[in-house]
Amino acid sequence: MAGDSSFDQDKNKLAEYETSSSGSYKSSRGCFNSKTGELMGRNFFSWIKLLSFFFIFCGVMSTLFGLCMGIFFQTLDYYIPKLKIEDSMIGSNPGLGYRPAGGLGFKTINGDYKGLSIYSSLIWFRHGGDGNFDRLRENLDKFLEEYEPGFFANQGASLTKCDFESKPKLTDESCEFNKEWLSDQGADIKCISAEHYGYYYGKPCILIKLNRIYDWFPDPYDINEVRNHSTMPLSLKNDIEKIYEEKCDDDPNKYCPYLNMVWLHCDGEDDPDKENLGLVSYTPFRGFPGYFFPYRNQRGYLSPVVMVQLKNPTPAVLMNLECTAWARNIRHNRLKREGLVHFELLMD
Repeated sequence: MAGDSSFDQDKNKLAEYETSSSGSYKSSRGCFNSKTGELMGRNFFSWIKLLSFFFIFCGVMSTLFGLCMGIFFQTLDYYIPKLKIEDSMIGSNPGLGYRPAGGLGFKTINGDYKGLSIYSSLIWFRHGGDGNFDRLRENLDKFLEEYEPGFFANQGASLTKCDFESKPKLTDESCEFNKEWLSDQGADIKCISAEHYGYYYGKPCILIKLNRIYDWFPDPYDINEVRNHSTMPLSLKNDIEKIYEEKCDDDPNKYCPYLNMVWLHCDGEDDPDKENLGLVSYTPFRGFPGYFFPYRNQRGYLSPVVMVQLKNPTPAVLMNLECTAWARNIRHNRLKREGLVHFELLMD
Protein backbone atom coordinates (compact mmCIF):
# COMPACT_ATOMS: atom_id res chain seq x y z
CA MET A 1 0.00 0.00 0.00
CA ALA A 2 1.03 3.63 -0.47
CA GLY A 3 1.09 4.28 3.27
CA ASP A 4 3.39 1.27 3.94
CA SER A 5 5.70 2.32 1.11
CA SER A 6 6.05 5.84 2.54
CA PHE A 7 6.73 4.40 5.97
CA ASP A 8 9.42 2.08 4.61
CA GLN A 9 11.07 4.97 2.81
CA ASP A 10 11.23 7.04 5.99
CA LYS A 11 12.54 4.03 7.92
CA ASN A 12 15.28 3.39 5.40
CA LYS A 13 16.19 7.06 5.32
CA LEU A 14 16.56 7.13 9.11
CA ALA A 15 18.74 4.00 9.06
CA GLU A 16 20.85 5.57 6.36
CA TYR A 17 21.43 8.68 8.49
CA GLU A 18 22.43 6.64 11.54
CA THR A 19 24.87 4.43 9.63
CA SER A 20 26.47 7.28 7.74
CA SER A 21 30.26 7.11 8.19
CA SER A 22 30.72 10.86 7.79
CA GLY A 23 28.51 11.67 10.79
CA SER A 24 27.78 15.05 9.26
CA TYR A 25 24.07 14.78 10.01
CA LYS A 26 24.63 13.64 13.60
CA SER A 27 26.91 16.53 14.28
CA SER A 28 24.31 19.06 13.05
CA ARG A 29 21.06 17.18 13.62
CA GLY A 30 18.05 19.37 13.01
CA CYS A 31 19.99 22.01 11.09
CA PHE A 32 21.81 21.07 7.85
CA ASN A 33 22.44 17.74 6.16
CA SER A 34 25.41 18.05 3.84
CA LYS A 35 24.67 14.70 2.21
CA THR A 36 21.15 15.52 1.03
CA GLY A 37 21.46 19.31 1.05
CA GLU A 38 18.45 19.67 3.34
CA LEU A 39 18.10 22.50 5.88
CA MET A 40 16.07 21.49 8.93
CA GLY A 41 14.55 18.59 7.00
CA ARG A 42 13.59 20.63 3.91
CA ASN A 43 15.34 21.01 0.59
CA PHE A 44 15.67 24.27 -1.33
CA PHE A 45 12.45 23.98 -3.32
CA SER A 46 10.47 23.02 -0.22
CA TRP A 47 11.65 26.19 1.54
CA ILE A 48 10.74 28.27 -1.53
CA LYS A 49 7.20 26.88 -1.47
CA LEU A 50 6.80 27.45 2.26
CA LEU A 51 8.11 31.03 2.22
CA SER A 52 6.04 31.84 -0.87
CA PHE A 53 2.92 30.63 0.92
CA PHE A 54 3.61 32.78 3.98
CA PHE A 55 4.40 35.89 1.90
CA ILE A 56 1.22 35.47 -0.14
CA PHE A 57 -0.84 34.75 2.99
CA CYS A 58 0.50 37.80 4.83
CA GLY A 59 0.01 39.97 1.76
CA VAL A 60 -3.62 38.91 1.36
CA MET A 61 -4.34 39.42 5.07
CA SER A 62 -2.68 42.86 5.09
CA THR A 63 -4.69 43.88 2.03
CA LEU A 64 -7.96 42.74 3.63
CA PHE A 65 -7.09 44.56 6.86
CA GLY A 66 -6.23 47.74 4.97
CA LEU A 67 -9.50 47.59 3.02
CA CYS A 68 -11.51 47.09 6.22
CA MET A 69 -9.78 50.01 7.96
CA GLY A 70 -10.23 52.20 4.90
CA ILE A 71 -13.96 51.46 4.73
CA PHE A 72 -14.27 51.98 8.49
CA PHE A 73 -12.58 55.40 8.39
CA GLN A 74 -14.91 56.47 5.59
CA THR A 75 -17.76 56.25 8.11
CA LEU A 76 -16.04 58.60 10.59
CA ASP A 77 -15.88 62.37 10.65
CA TYR A 78 -12.73 64.14 11.81
CA TYR A 79 -14.73 66.84 13.60
CA ILE A 80 -18.11 65.32 14.51
CA PRO A 81 -18.17 62.27 16.82
CA LYS A 82 -20.37 59.37 15.77
CA LEU A 83 -21.80 58.96 19.26
CA LYS A 84 -22.90 62.05 21.15
CA ILE A 85 -24.08 62.94 24.63
CA GLU A 86 -26.21 60.05 26.00
CA ASP A 87 -25.00 57.61 23.35
CA SER A 88 -21.33 58.26 24.12
CA MET A 89 -19.25 56.96 27.01
CA ILE A 90 -18.77 60.53 28.26
CA GLY A 91 -22.50 60.94 28.74
CA SER A 92 -24.46 64.16 29.21
CA ASN A 93 -23.37 65.15 32.71
CA PRO A 94 -20.24 67.34 32.55
CA GLY A 95 -17.63 67.44 35.26
CA LEU A 96 -15.32 70.24 36.31
CA GLY A 97 -11.57 70.64 36.10
CA TYR A 98 -9.14 72.94 37.86
CA ARG A 99 -5.70 74.49 37.52
CA PRO A 100 -3.05 74.47 38.87
CA ALA A 101 -3.09 70.68 38.75
CA GLY A 102 -0.52 67.98 39.34
CA GLY A 103 0.04 68.38 43.06
CA LEU A 104 3.65 68.19 44.21
CA GLY A 105 4.76 66.22 41.17
CA PHE A 106 7.44 63.53 41.32
CA LYS A 107 10.47 63.72 43.59
CA THR A 108 13.83 62.97 41.97
CA ILE A 109 16.85 61.26 43.57
CA ASN A 110 18.34 64.69 44.27
CA GLY A 111 15.25 65.68 46.23
CA ASP A 112 13.88 68.03 43.57
CA TYR A 113 10.26 68.00 42.48
CA LYS A 114 9.77 67.46 38.79
CA GLY A 115 6.76 67.15 36.53
CA LEU A 116 3.13 66.70 37.51
CA SER A 117 1.34 63.83 39.20
CA ILE A 118 -2.08 62.79 37.93
CA TYR A 119 -2.66 61.06 41.27
CA SER A 120 -2.43 64.18 43.42
CA SER A 121 -5.19 66.75 43.94
CA LEU A 122 -3.30 68.69 46.62
CA ILE A 123 -2.37 72.35 46.08
CA TRP A 124 0.37 72.82 48.67
CA PHE A 125 2.53 75.92 48.65
CA ARG A 126 4.44 78.34 50.85
CA HIS A 127 3.56 81.99 50.34
CA GLY A 128 5.73 85.02 50.90
CA GLY A 129 9.23 85.99 49.79
CA ASP A 130 10.64 82.46 50.20
CA GLY A 131 7.58 80.83 48.60
CA ASN A 132 7.68 77.74 46.41
CA PHE A 133 4.72 78.56 44.14
CA ASP A 134 6.63 78.94 40.85
CA ARG A 135 5.43 75.58 39.53
CA LEU A 136 1.82 76.55 40.27
CA ARG A 137 2.21 79.81 38.39
CA GLU A 138 3.83 78.05 35.43
CA ASN A 139 0.98 75.53 35.31
CA LEU A 140 -1.58 78.32 35.11
CA ASP A 141 0.48 80.20 32.52
CA LYS A 142 0.69 77.07 30.37
CA PHE A 143 -3.06 76.51 30.47
CA LEU A 144 -3.84 80.13 29.61
CA GLU A 145 -1.49 80.22 26.61
CA GLU A 146 -4.31 79.29 24.22
CA TYR A 147 -6.30 82.28 25.48
CA GLU A 148 -3.66 84.63 24.10
CA PRO A 149 -4.84 86.46 20.92
CA GLY A 150 -3.59 84.72 17.79
CA PHE A 151 -2.68 81.44 19.49
CA PHE A 152 -4.74 79.51 16.90
CA ALA A 153 -4.24 80.20 13.21
CA ASN A 154 -7.13 82.15 11.64
CA GLN A 155 -8.84 82.20 15.01
CA GLY A 156 -10.43 85.58 14.33
CA ALA A 157 -12.46 84.14 11.44
CA SER A 158 -14.55 81.97 13.78
CA LEU A 159 -14.64 84.03 17.01
CA THR A 160 -17.46 86.47 17.58
CA LYS A 161 -18.34 88.82 20.42
CA CYS A 162 -21.18 87.46 22.49
CA ASP A 163 -23.28 88.59 25.42
CA PHE A 164 -26.41 87.46 27.21
CA GLU A 165 -28.68 89.26 24.74
CA SER A 166 -26.88 88.26 21.53
CA LYS A 167 -28.47 86.06 18.90
CA PRO A 168 -27.66 82.32 18.71
CA LYS A 169 -24.38 81.53 17.01
CA LEU A 170 -23.90 79.74 13.72
CA THR A 171 -22.60 76.17 13.74
CA ASP A 172 -18.99 77.14 12.99
CA GLU A 173 -18.88 80.18 15.27
CA SER A 174 -17.61 80.39 18.83
CA CYS A 175 -17.66 83.16 21.38
CA GLU A 176 -14.64 85.24 22.26
CA PHE A 177 -13.16 84.85 25.73
CA ASN A 178 -10.65 87.49 26.71
CA LYS A 179 -7.88 86.50 29.09
CA GLU A 180 -7.99 89.97 30.61
CA TRP A 181 -11.47 89.24 31.97
CA LEU A 182 -9.88 87.00 34.60
CA SER A 183 -8.35 90.06 36.29
CA ASP A 184 -10.76 91.64 38.78
CA GLN A 185 -10.10 95.36 38.52
CA GLY A 186 -11.59 95.98 41.96
CA ALA A 187 -9.38 93.46 43.76
CA ASP A 188 -6.25 94.50 45.64
CA ILE A 189 -4.46 91.35 44.44
CA LYS A 190 -5.36 90.28 40.91
CA CYS A 191 -5.35 86.79 39.39
CA ILE A 192 -2.61 87.53 36.86
CA SER A 193 0.84 86.09 36.28
CA ALA A 194 2.54 89.38 37.19
CA GLU A 195 1.11 89.06 40.71
CA HIS A 196 1.81 85.31 40.92
CA TYR A 197 -1.95 84.60 40.77
CA GLY A 198 -2.16 85.65 44.41
CA TYR A 199 0.03 82.82 45.75
CA TYR A 200 2.78 85.20 46.82
CA TYR A 201 0.31 87.18 48.95
CA GLY A 202 -1.57 84.23 50.46
CA LYS A 203 -4.65 84.89 48.30
CA PRO A 204 -4.44 81.98 45.83
CA CYS A 205 -6.42 81.87 42.59
CA ILE A 206 -7.77 78.55 41.30
CA LEU A 207 -8.98 78.35 37.71
CA ILE A 208 -12.16 76.28 37.25
CA LYS A 209 -13.36 75.01 33.88
CA LEU A 210 -16.36 73.01 32.71
CA ASN A 211 -15.30 69.90 30.81
CA ARG A 212 -16.29 69.85 27.15
CA ILE A 213 -19.06 67.59 25.86
CA TYR A 214 -19.80 67.77 22.17
CA ASP A 215 -23.19 69.39 21.34
CA TRP A 216 -24.17 69.74 25.00
CA PHE A 217 -26.46 72.62 26.00
CA PRO A 218 -26.99 73.76 29.59
CA ASP A 219 -30.56 73.92 30.81
CA PRO A 220 -30.50 76.90 33.21
CA TYR A 221 -32.73 77.44 36.24
CA ASP A 222 -35.33 80.18 36.27
CA ILE A 223 -35.63 82.42 39.31
CA ASN A 224 -38.53 80.47 40.82
CA GLU A 225 -36.53 77.25 40.71
CA VAL A 226 -33.57 78.98 42.34
CA ARG A 227 -35.73 80.33 45.15
CA ASN A 228 -37.36 76.96 45.80
CA HIS A 229 -34.23 74.82 45.37
CA SER A 230 -33.68 72.66 48.43
CA THR A 231 -29.98 71.83 48.03
CA MET A 232 -28.50 74.90 46.36
CA PRO A 233 -26.11 76.78 48.72
CA LEU A 234 -27.63 79.87 50.29
CA SER A 235 -24.74 82.16 49.24
CA LEU A 236 -25.21 81.11 45.60
CA LYS A 237 -28.95 81.76 45.86
CA ASN A 238 -28.27 85.24 47.23
CA ASP A 239 -25.83 86.07 44.42
CA ILE A 240 -28.30 84.89 41.76
CA GLU A 241 -31.02 86.97 43.43
CA LYS A 242 -28.81 90.07 43.22
CA ILE A 243 -28.14 89.48 39.53
CA TYR A 244 -31.85 89.01 38.94
CA GLU A 245 -32.76 92.25 40.71
CA GLU A 246 -30.12 94.22 38.77
CA LYS A 247 -30.59 92.78 35.29
CA CYS A 248 -34.07 91.31 34.99
CA ASP A 249 -37.69 92.47 35.08
CA ASP A 250 -39.82 92.05 38.16
CA ASP A 251 -41.99 89.42 36.51
CA PRO A 252 -40.60 86.03 37.66
CA ASN A 253 -42.49 84.23 34.88
CA LYS A 254 -40.73 86.22 32.16
CA TYR A 255 -37.55 84.82 30.62
CA CYS A 256 -34.39 86.59 31.75
CA PRO A 257 -31.32 86.04 29.51
CA TYR A 258 -28.96 86.93 32.37
CA LEU A 259 -29.95 83.71 34.12
CA ASN A 260 -28.67 81.69 31.16
CA MET A 261 -25.80 80.37 33.24
CA VAL A 262 -24.19 77.25 34.58
CA TRP A 263 -23.72 78.58 38.09
CA LEU A 264 -20.53 77.80 40.00
CA HIS A 265 -20.09 77.47 43.74
CA CYS A 266 -16.88 76.61 45.60
CA ASP A 267 -16.79 75.83 49.30
CA GLY A 268 -15.32 73.50 51.89
CA GLU A 269 -16.66 69.97 51.92
CA ASP A 270 -17.30 69.94 55.68
CA ASP A 271 -18.00 72.57 58.32
CA PRO A 272 -14.35 72.91 59.48
CA ASP A 273 -13.26 73.35 55.86
CA LYS A 274 -15.87 76.06 55.33
CA GLU A 275 -14.71 77.93 58.44
CA ASN A 276 -11.06 77.88 57.36
CA LEU A 277 -11.75 78.76 53.72
CA GLY A 278 -12.66 82.40 54.24
CA LEU A 279 -14.13 84.70 51.59
CA VAL A 280 -14.33 83.54 47.97
CA SER A 281 -14.63 85.69 44.82
CA TYR A 282 -15.49 84.67 41.26
CA THR A 283 -14.12 86.40 38.14
CA PRO A 284 -15.37 87.25 35.53
CA PHE A 285 -18.74 85.53 36.10
CA ARG A 286 -20.45 83.58 38.87
CA GLY A 287 -20.30 80.60 36.55
CA PHE A 288 -20.24 79.78 32.85
CA PRO A 289 -22.49 81.83 30.51
CA GLY A 290 -24.80 79.71 28.38
CA TYR A 291 -23.94 81.54 25.17
CA PHE A 292 -20.55 79.76 25.06
CA PHE A 293 -22.36 76.50 24.38
CA PRO A 294 -22.62 74.18 22.58
CA TYR A 295 -19.09 73.02 21.86
CA ARG A 296 -18.95 71.64 18.30
CA ASN A 297 -15.21 71.48 17.74
CA GLN A 298 -15.22 74.98 16.29
CA ARG A 299 -11.91 76.35 15.09
CA GLY A 300 -10.24 78.26 17.92
CA TYR A 301 -12.95 77.43 20.45
CA LEU A 302 -12.16 78.68 23.96
CA SER A 303 -13.89 77.17 26.96
CA PRO A 304 -15.23 79.68 29.47
CA VAL A 305 -13.25 79.62 32.71
CA VAL A 306 -13.68 81.19 36.13
CA MET A 307 -10.95 82.41 38.46
CA VAL A 308 -11.89 81.53 42.02
CA GLN A 309 -9.83 83.56 44.49
CA LEU A 310 -9.57 82.67 48.16
CA LYS A 311 -9.26 86.00 49.94
CA ASN A 312 -8.15 84.88 53.39
CA PRO A 313 -7.65 81.11 53.77
CA THR A 314 -6.33 79.93 57.12
CA PRO A 315 -2.60 79.07 56.88
CA ALA A 316 -1.16 75.70 57.94
CA VAL A 317 -4.57 73.98 57.75
CA LEU A 318 -5.39 71.25 55.22
CA MET A 319 -8.75 72.04 53.61
CA ASN A 320 -10.91 69.80 51.44
CA LEU A 321 -12.55 71.98 48.81
CA GLU A 322 -15.32 71.24 46.35
CA CYS A 323 -16.63 73.25 43.40
CA THR A 324 -20.05 72.37 41.97
CA ALA A 325 -21.81 73.36 38.74
CA TRP A 326 -25.53 74.12 38.87
CA ALA A 327 -28.10 73.69 36.08
CA ARG A 328 -31.20 71.59 35.53
CA ASN A 329 -29.35 68.98 33.50
CA ILE A 330 -26.32 68.66 35.80
CA ARG A 331 -26.36 66.02 38.52
CA HIS A 332 -23.94 65.83 41.43
CA ASN A 333 -22.22 62.61 42.38
CA ARG A 334 -19.15 62.73 44.62
CA LEU A 335 -18.25 59.11 44.01
CA LYS A 336 -18.17 59.50 40.21
CA ARG A 337 -17.05 63.16 40.31
CA GLU A 338 -20.04 64.19 38.22
CA GLY A 339 -20.97 67.87 38.16
CA LEU A 340 -18.19 68.79 40.57
CA VAL A 341 -14.47 68.75 41.27
CA HIS A 342 -12.59 68.07 44.51
CA PHE A 343 -9.14 69.21 45.55
CA GLU A 344 -7.20 69.98 48.71
CA LEU A 345 -5.44 73.18 49.69
CA LEU A 346 -2.62 73.67 52.21
CA MET A 347 -0.94 77.05 52.52
CA ASP A 348 2.18 77.43 54.68
